[in-house]
Amino acid sequence: MAQEKKGVGVNPQANIHYTDHLAPICTLMGIPLLFIDELDYELGQKYYPGLKAEKVEYEAFDPEFLISHYDVLFMSDLWDRKTFREKYFHLEMKYQKRLRNVHCPHGFSDKGFYLKKSAHEDITLIYGENMLDQLKHYQSFDYLNAYVISGNYRYTYYKKHQQFYEKIVQEEILSQFSEARPTILYAPTWLDLEESTTFFDTAKHILDALPQKYNLIVKLHPRLELDDTVNYYQILGKHQGKNNILFLKDFPLVYPLLACSDIYLGDMSSVGYDFLAFNKPMFFLNKQKRDSKTDRGLYLFRCGTEIMPEDFGKLYQIIEETLPCDAERYSQVRQDVYSYTFGAEKSFPQLKAEIIEAYNS
Repeated sequence: MAQEKKGVGVNPQANIHYTDHLAPICTLMGIPLLFIDELDYELGQKYYPGLKAEKVEYEAFDPEFLISHYDVLFMSDLWDRKTFREKYFHLEMKYQKRLRNVHCPHGFSDKGFYLKKSAHEDITLIYGENMLDQLKHYQSFDYLNAYVISGNYRYTYYKKHQQFYEKIVQEEILSQFSEARPTILYAPTWLDLEESTTFFDTAKHILDALPQKYNLIVKLHPRLELDDTVNYYQILGKHQGKNNILFLKDFPLVYPLLACSDIYLGDMSSVGYDFLAFNKPMFFLNKQKRDSKTDRGLYLFRCGTEIMPEDFGKLYQIIEETLPCDAERYSQVRQDVYSYTFGAEKSFPQLKAEIIEAYNS
């Protein structure tokens, strides 16, 4: 019988938001997740039940360390298989084995530039039919080497530990507000190559104009701080400490936040697709005035109310006016898009077996 391959999760750039995607897959695979950053390591231990979190010194974390200790890497970083093979070719000769790499997408969004690159990985986890169709739309499907249909394993993981997460949210999130109110989650993406973020453009409309009747959670993308550091801290400095606004930084959890939120407000972040699991009202800021009816890159916008830049100043008026009819208009659409994106739930043993089959082939 062939020796079982040893897998490991790695986050070489210490991207804190990748932990929420790697921890569940490492847990279901029964493999460790390596951390080189102390804060990331502590958060991994704190927030992810069942995770084998291991701290590795940065100086020791190199290609030879990985290939000498493991056979399969699980990463959210993009590392196309051609470059990967070139990087490890001589080490594979030295250790007489082929190192495999499983790409674990850090969420699903309509951003084409990232998705196209995922087709060039060694083994790619594919959430469902929507992702496959996107790859075909961007003429990247034929570049896939090997892939596994994963379903929404992060949501499955959340449900397995729901009671644990409800306690965390109550103690660390909801208790920060002066009183219980309907909660809006604003989850802007970063200033990517498509300039997708709305954080810097709409702060005055979202934060300055927030009615006292709502609580607002702003889940900050880790890269926003680097996109415009001065503006970033000016915005935080102006609004931090208000009794109905909470900025979340260095907080990797997503699904526990979605569960406690009543309304989603966003742009192009993958958190929007995650929110579909709860079938609650969604509002989308169409910063670039793209045509959501014909633009494949705005597919998610059909799941809620779209707001154009000229109407940003009327944001909360629009929310109030459309909430009463939201379920009638969008509930079935959200269910259909969720099924199209993530498909049927897979058991962890089934998904594990399919991933093992992929890297053993």
